[in-house]
Amino acid sequence: MWSQKRPNGNVTYSERYKDPLTGIFRTVSVTIKTTGRKSDSKVAEKALESKISKLIGSAGKKEILLFGSLCDQYVEWQGKINKPQTAVNTQRHLATIRRLIGDDAIVKNLTTPIVSSRLWDDNPIRYNERITRFKAMLRWTYRYDYVSDVSYLDKITKAKAPTAREKDALKYLDHNEISRFLDGMNVWKWKELTEFLILTGMRLGEAIALNDDDVDTDSREISISKTYSPAISDVSTTKTFTSTRTIYMQDQLLEVCRRIKKEMREDQIRYVYRTNLFMSDDFGGYISHRTFEKYFRENTERILGRALTPHCLRHTHTAMLAEAGIPLEEISRRLGHTNSRITKEVYLHVTEKMKERAQERIKMVKIL
Repeated sequence: MWSQKRPNGNVTYSERYKDPLTGIFRTVSVTIKTTGRKSDSKVAEKALESKISKLIGSAGKKEILLFGSLCDQYVEWQGKINKPQTAVNTQRHLATIRRLIGDDAIVKNLTTPIVSSRLWDDNPIRYNERITRFKAMLRWTYRYDYVSDVSYLDKITKAKAPTAREKDALKYLDHNEISRFLDGMNVWKWKELTEFLILTGMRLGEAIALNDDDVDTDSREISISKTYSPAISDVSTTKTFTSTRTIYMQDQLLEVCRRIKKEMREDQIRYVYRTNLFMSDDFGGYISHRTFEKYFRENTERILGRALTPHCLRHTHTAMLAEAGIPLEEISRRLGHTNSRITKEVYLHVTEKMKERAQERIKMVKIL
């Protein structure tokens, strides 16, 4: 690094670096306002290192790439190609992995034993989730040439966990549980929202984002074109292209929607506020996603003996439609799934249970 004093008293520091693509040496400079202290050169040195690092890109990062830096770059990339909430969610999910691996860990030195031991959790589902996210990020790292080898990822095995179908058996409510749960809820707004979600199969964020005119009781249609994301505390487009959809109101859902509209009008008069939302908080704003989730989890545990999230109501809706004989493709369309894999897991479990019940009844069939 060398320096040159400018006429105005500032100092320009310069450094040479080798372009990894051409092999040609180039020069990069930075000008700083001098303070006359020895620390000026240190400040300039760091600024030059940062500039050179950006100019040479991943080719110059392979040997010194640290895990914390990798996580930051991965989240930044997610923000460029996905919706803002995706990047925020990615950052949140990576927080535990970063803490366990360590920001100062050198990425190229990571091995199967190190990753497996540091990410280990006695809960197999939680451990497998960490491994899945870790592998996705490291494969991205390899794809963009930040590291030259990630073959060790194939040696990292997941823990034995309940199958998707076994987990889904506990992720939806049967008719008896629905009645018990609704009867045990003591907050009218949360009770109405729960019943609405059961009868529509909508995601919680989609329901929170609904405007009053999205719910047309005359045409018996609900238009879903946006979702509320707690990650960014704002409304954005739906999760996927197929999530933008219009669903039909069956009789019971129509009754619930009319009741909610009536109660919302009364609420606005009582608490003196105006809103264009289908359901809002007591001030006309968006319902708190986290408050409802907390209430739901605590009350499912209190009433049903197992803590659940509102997402189980989508599985519940799937089960109800399957029991009614609705084709799998139509169920998938109503739920707004890009593909029917998730729908199929619940659908097959429900139809299997229906088959078992039918066989039990057939056992009783006899001549006399």
